[in-house]
Amino acid sequence: MKILATSDIHQMISKWKELVKVCQSQKEKFDMVLIAGDLFPKDDYIQGQLSFMFHLKRYANKIKETGAEILIALGNDDNELLIPEMENADKEGLWHYMSERVVEINGYEFAGMPYVPDYPFGYKYWCAGEFEDNIRIDTQQFTDPVLINKYNEFTVIPNYLKYLKEKKKIWESLVEVAAKVKNIKKSIWLIHAPPSDLVLDVCSHGGRVGSQAVLKFIQEYQPLLTIHGHIHESPEYNGHKWNQQEGSTLCIQGGQIGFDLHYSTIVLENEKIKSKEHSIYA
Repeated sequence: MKILATSDIHQMISKWKELVKVCQSQKEKFDMVLIAGDLFPKDDYIQGQLSFMFHLKRYANKIKETGAEILIALGNDDNELLIPEMENADKEGLWHYMSERVVEINGYEFAGMPYVPDYPFGYKYWCAGEFEDNIRIDTQQFTDPVLINKYNEFTVIPNYLKYLKEKKKIWESLVEVAAKVKNIKKSIWLIHAPPSDLVLDVCSHGGRVGSQAVLKFIQEYQPLLTIHGHIHESPEYNGHKWNQQEGSTLCIQGGQIGFDLHYSTIVLENEKIKSKEHSIYA
């Protein structure tokens, strides 16, 4: 089975077009295209993201025409009002919407988990605490914490700490999704947040901002493969490291900067990873 994995394409039309072109040009077609979150314009959460759904569906249809199954999740910059649209497209067969869901394809189970630890930016719908005793709030906040209401307007969260304490934790979400998986050793995960401590979470200022809950999940559950995103610049600041082996789990975080599409190609054979390549760093 041949997989293309990417994330964080946002509003970069040239990259969406390149993704379609890559899928169309392969002699050996991709069986799966995995997109691990942050699909919509980062600079226009409100009307721009709702309008961009038209383009996303158009590119997804072109990828589907190549014979690939699309597995897709939302990320921390994606408008929460788009969840019903993502679910409807799933029901229509355009893609598999993977947020806290499991789907079995070609003998492998695919799972998704979109939540991330807190960060300095204002939109907080996809932020969650790591564990019950670890409610991390970033010390630097650029704006007030906000959600998007049903009228597609920003609304301030009056007590952000209380909001995080009452929300399901990242670890809890991962464990709940894992309980739906029949064979964790053959499972493939789209987890938007990279794990901590595996150099896949390095920011431009040198800070390490990965998820401790995601790392613990990988170490304890040992899925076959995890695909991450979120920290676009990490491979540029960690010595071009875009994958790490943690026990029997291969973790991939390919980054997404510049004008060329960052994506990884993974080939699975006999329930093992036969090869892996990166479009930029290979």
